[in-house]
Amino acid sequence: MPRSLRTHVIMDLRGYGRILLNGGEAHAAVLMRAYERVVRRALGTKTFEVDHIADTFHLAFPTPALAVRTTTAIADALQRHNKTHPNLEIPVSFGIDTGTGVGRGTKFVGSAPVLASRLCHRARPGQILVSESVFALLRTAGLGQMRDLGVWRPKEGQAVHLYEVRAPDPNTDGSTEVERFLTALLFEDIVGSTTMSAKLGDQRWGQLIEQHHAVIRDELNRHHGMEIDTAGDGFYATFDAPSRAVDCAFALRDRLRRIGIDVRAGIHAGECEVVAGKVGGIAVSIGARVMSEGGAGDVLVSQTVRDLLVGGGYTFTERGRSVLKGVPGEWTIYRVGAARARSEPPA
Repeated sequence: MPRSLRTHVIMDLRGYGRILLNGGEAHAAVLMRAYERVVRRALGTKTFEVDHIADTFHLAFPTPALAVRTTTAIADALQRHNKTHPNLEIPVSFGIDTGTGVGRGTKFVGSAPVLASRLCHRARPGQILVSESVFALLRTAGLGQMRDLGVWRPKEGQAVHLYEVRAPDPNTDGSTEVERFLTALLFEDIVGSTTMSAKLGDQRWGQLIEQHHAVIRDELNRHHGMEIDTAGDGFYATFDAPSRAVDCAFALRDRLRRIGIDVRAGIHAGECEVVAGKVGGIAVSIGARVMSEGGAGDVLVSQTVRDLLVGGGYTFTERGRSVLKGVPGEWTIYRVGAARARSEPPA
């Protein structure tokens, strides 16, 4: 079957079931005809429509820039319609992703339409959400500022980095959804980076940072971690189990030491929240502060992580109680080590 790189747009009429239930079939039919008319007028004569099932459109474009421009034009047209027809409001959300799909006749099958659909259902009426791949491809497209909404962790599936091309319509509910989840948090940075960079010079330091980043991302992949953020020489990631975070910290520390980089790591586990895609909460602050208590080669954990890992084949050395900056109370910090031999990480 032919494979094709396309940018997929999924748009959905939100609350169609409620509209059908409250307004009746006649009202829903009028609204649907208006919806289809507005969308197809904005599309013009070019055929980008892949599918249209009930209240959902699937469009495919040869470039992400064309997809975003066309989707924005559709969203703007729908907003104008809603302003002039308050009794026939059409609340539509949009999701966009780029990827290689398998063509089946006029249809596309692949991960990009699936992710676009997930983004669409995450968006509020009038809002256009795009994936990280679309954002990366559009950096030089001159489409204006896209808002970074951070990482969204759905209840099922992998975390997704979200970007907003167009904000929700102003007459929609502006309340922010708060998601909470339990996770293990790993913070890592290079010890003595300022001194090392001055000693090596910009070119060699830049090469070393690239190696550092490559090792970190490789170990995150091996241990099923999710990169959340990186700033300079530090990383912040989440894991579904504290043991994976600890094992990842051991592996990256040992591999980086071989190329002359000393790092420290801090791990905490707790409940985080996601507001507009941003991972936050007191647990994040605690994890960062635990790391800041460490020195070269240290993998430090909070009392919470220590309690979760008792009996798991690790050793713990108490580092005493510390006041973590910006965090209430005193916290007992432990240096963690492996009690049994573990497989050697790759070179």
